[in-house]
Amino acid sequence: MRSSNGLSVLLSLSLTTLLLGGCATERPPVNMANMPQSSGLPIGATRGPVKGTLTPEETKAQFISLKADEYVVKKGDTLWSIANHFLKDPYYWPEIWYDNSQIKNPHKIYPGDRIGIMFIGGRPRLGITMRPHIRYEGDASEISSIPLDMIKPFFSYDQIMTQKELEAAPYILANRDDSLAASMGDVIFARPELTGNAESYAIVGQGKHLVDPATGASLGYRTIYEGEAKIMRRGDPTEMRIIKSDREVKKGDRLVPMIAEPFDHDIIPSIPAIPIDAVVINLPDALTQVGTYQVVIINAGTANGLVPGDLLRISKPGRVVKDTYTQSQKELSQTKGIDALMPHSPLVKLPDFPIGTAMVFRTYDRVSYALVVKTKRPIHIGDLAQTPTAD
Repeated sequence: MRSSNGLSVLLSLSLTTLLLGGCATERPPVNMANMPQSSGLPIGATRGPVKGTLTPEETKAQFISLKADEYVVKKGDTLWSIANHFLKDPYYWPEIWYDNSQIKNPHKIYPGDRIGIMFIGGRPRLGITMRPHIRYEGDASEISSIPLDMIKPFFSYDQIMTQKELEAAPYILANRDDSLAASMGDVIFARPELTGNAESYAIVGQGKHLVDPATGASLGYRTIYEGEAKIMRRGDPTEMRIIKSDREVKKGDRLVPMIAEPFDHDIIPSIPAIPIDAVVINLPDALTQVGTYQVVIINAGTANGLVPGDLLRISKPGRVVKDTYTQSQKELSQTKGIDALMPHSPLVKLPDFPIGTAMVFRTYDRVSYALVVKTKRPIHIGDLAQTPTAD
């Protein structure tokens, strides 16, 4: 359950309020770090409770400096660039933001506004300390939570599709010139007949197969955007012209309707009230590693309780090491091999190492896209994406 008292952000350029809260919900773990302790797991392979509301002392500890000067919002700023100016962990912004009743529309931030630290009931909070002039609802100048251009392609073009969905999607049968590949301006023919209302379609190819690293289950295929085609003549086959191409368009490529308005819904930044334990399984716009304001794909989605706006801690998984020095007879007796007289050294899992924060912005059943909003080290496939915990 998620509450709504604090700061929330509408990615179509609006900000509203959110205060973290909620109740825990049981979920199946998706990596070893959240599995219950047993003799088959390394010592230390446990997770702390989900982090709840900050105490006054924890709130103070989140500020880089309690004496920081006021920040004047500039055009091009985002919620996260401002959060990083004041806070060590930007995912606590929704809880630390102050709903100042003396400010008109205090949940929306505009260029020229001054953001500063104020003490409310002895607890430091962030809020608008001055607004130059009156603003109006729907003012297009208000800032967004994250750079919209960074995630727009992942709403309009980039998709996760199951094998069944790919096989059911219309496909390119041939092109007019019978060439191996087509590009912008070329005419293509699609089947089965396109009978919907859409006039333009994205052309996508089948990309990498996404597999859950914990269960081995198929999570679908990431489609690769290749271009856009517009219907010229309906029928079977449907005649289309390629009006945009980023890659060569091939026979067998699939067609999906274009999404005209990718930002037509609220994305509310919040810390999940349930223990999300996911793994980075794909880097859509990189080969080996990503940094701030790049996108990752994780192996958790709506089935795990994720919603757009969820903020997750990115961590390097702690290594499992062999303790060859312990003299604990209890530990040694639990790790005996076939020969009961020859105990094995116990395995110990080192703590996970937090390195950054990511915000989920698009969810599927068991997969989600998340934008890295802050990181101090490169993020790789296999890194953890988890609900912040109290430990």
